[in-house]
Parts: sequence; structure tokens; C-alpha cells
Amino acid sequence: MSLTIQAYPPAYSSFQSGLGYSVAEIAHTADPVTYPNYKFVGDVYIGAVMVARLKAVPDPVTKIGIFNIGQIVRNYIAVTFNPTASSVIAQRLAAGEFFLTVTMKFGEEYAYTTYTNLVSDSVRVFFNNYNGRLIGPSTSLDGLADKPLSSRPYATAIRSDSAFNFIPFLASDTDVFTVRFKSYDYSNALVTSYNLAVTPTAANELIIINASRDGINAGSPGMINDGISYYTVQFDTPNISDDVTLRFDLYCEPMYEIFTLHFLNKYGGFESKDFNKVSRKTISIEKKDFGRLPYTVDASGVISYRNANKVYNESRSVYSSQYKEKMILNSDMLTDTEYTWLEELVLSPMVYLEEQGYFFPVVISETNYEPKKNVNDDLTNLTINIEFGQQDNAQFR
Repeated sequence: MSLTIQAYPPAYSSFQSGLGYSVAEIAHTADPVTYPNYKFVGDVYIGAVMVARLKAVPDPVTKIGIFNIGQIVRNYIAVTFNPTASSVIAQRLAAGEFFLTVTMKFGEEYAYTTYTNLVSDSVRVFFNNYNGRLIGPSTSLDGLADKPLSSRPYATAIRSDSAFNFIPFLASDTDVFTVRFKSYDYSNALVTSYNLAVTPTAANELIIINASRDGINAGSPGMINDGISYYTVQFDTPNISDDVTLRFDLYCEPMYEIFTLHFLNKYGGFESKDFNKVSRKTISIEKKDFGRLPYTVDASGVISYRNANKVYNESRSVYSSQYKEKMILNSDMLTDTEYTWLEELVLSPMVYLEEQGYFFPVVISETNYEPKKNVNDDLTNLTINIEFGQQDNAQFR
């Protein structure tokens, strides 16, 4: 019997989790005399390039070879955050940024001779999501093709002067889909509609929609103005019937400075959340110094603790002063579903703070997170601590 592939990862699998393949060769594994020191060989191809060769000893009971390539494949993803301002389509993430195309080719080795590429699997696409604890599905992307990749509740608040508000959308193919914007006044009457046809450049592309005031107004000037109470965003695709609609309620915060965090969510796309209540800035400082004599002695032997201009000598000199900026941010009151959604923010390895149109990489320093529930805690807000990614220095001496 020839070498056969027994199992492979399901569609929309995550390379941040295990990617398991199994292969079998009944005749050769059952004859260790003719085929001594038998091993299965698996070649990992990303695109058309072989990136690794693995070998697996057959299981002593089933004689099956098992390959888990998740840790290898995930090294070849490079996520970028590079949004375009004042555009509904802020960014597109394709191969190498959101997904990878992988092919496994299997062979065998015995008597210290390797025979490669005896059977080849079809090209498979794996994604930059993570699963967490799943109940039922094998991947967190299950059922999200041609939908927004978001756990965001149906209705959330957004600042009335927003420049960026990201919603990621997974396009399963290159069929044109429509993003429909509708704005409503304070009496809930429809004011304006705007439809944007979007053409994916490739299958499995992740398209980041900027559903902010500035983004929408770039496509339909003046659509979001002071007379608008809220607006909706609907993703209308020909591939599915249950199109998703999200609502954004506009607010103005006259008292506190608003900071918006943009983060890589569990599905591999970028989303946004405003923190519109009191914020505080702190600085963590580390200084290094050395001691020196507090006096000087001139040529005549006179001891002086200060110079002629009455400036005292240093007895402790700081030669290095390094510091990190930190901030404490507070949100408004959150619902249960918002708390569940924002777990992805606290867990995210890639977070940016928006300030005056610039994006600064930050690290959320929380090590614990409790998704609050109104039945237990009433309405509460979320407080998070962030640190700016870079460490700065004062003058070296």
C-alpha cells in the first residue's frame, strides 16, 4: 500500500494553534526488516518555498505518523498596522499579513535513505487568528466568512469627531460586496444613505473598513454632522444571506480628553475602542549616578565647596536618566457584551494609542481581566494601564 494522508487541518484553521497532519504506510511500517529505521518525512511549503523538513517515527500501535506544523508556519506571518487616513477602506491585509498558503508534501525514510514528495496535499490556507477555549467549532473563524471579524456588540458609542474606527471584514473570494452606511437624526429619522462597492483583490483578503466620521465623510461629504445622532454600517455580500449590521451612537465628551486604542483582535483584524473618561499620565524613572568629592583643592591647597559664582560642587552626579511614559485610561459604562469583546483588547499583543492623528505603540500592562456582568456588579467602567513601547533618555553625562 502506498503512502496516504489520513487527516489534515479543517478550513479556516489558525496557525497560532496546532496544525495537525497524519499519514500512513501500512506495508512498509509492518516490515522493519526490509524497511529498517522507518520514518515519515514531511516537507512544509509556504507558497512555493520549502521552509522546513520534518521527520516522524510511526506510532508503535497505529503505525501512523503525526506532524504538527503550527509553530513552524506562524514564524512566517508579519502583521502590519498601516491605515490610510480619510478613506473608508483603511487597509488591506493579504498573504503574509493575515493568512498563509501552505502545502505539505510527504515522503519516507528507511535504511538511512530519504524518498521525498511521494504524496502531496492540496494547497491550504491558514489564518492569524487564535482560538482560546472553543465550545463546538474547531476554529474561531467558523461561520465568519464574508462577515466582519469582530465580537463587537450590535450598538457601541463612538466620539462625534472620530477620525478612525476600524471594522475588519473577511472576504472569502473576489466577489464585490457593498458596505451600506445610513445616518439618523435625534428623532430616529433616516437622513442620508451611502453605499460603497468594495472589490477584494484576492480571496481571503482582510479589508479594514474605517467606519468613522472622517472615513464616511471622505466617501460621502457631510454625511456625519452635528445633526446626526447615530449611524449604521451594513455589510451586504452576495455569498451569504445573514448580512451583519452594526450601529454607532455619537457622543461628545466636553470634559475629558478622549484616547482611542486600536488593537489586533482574536480574529487577526484591527478594531477600535474609545476611552473617554478621566485619564492620568505617569512617568517611571530609572536613574544611575556616581559619587564624587564635594570639594575641590586648588594649587595653593585651598579647599572649596563652591566656585566663585557660588555654585556648589556636585557630590552625586547622575550620568543616566531613563524613563517610560505610562497612562491610566477609563472607558464609559460598559455592557456585558462589551466586557466580553474587550477581553481581546487586554489580550492583544499589538495595540496603538491614537493621539492627534498619530499612532503610538503601547503595551497593556494588565495581568488579570474580569469580564464584568451587570447582574453581579451593576454598570461599571473599564480601567486599563498602558505603557508606551519605547524607553526614552534624558541627557547622558
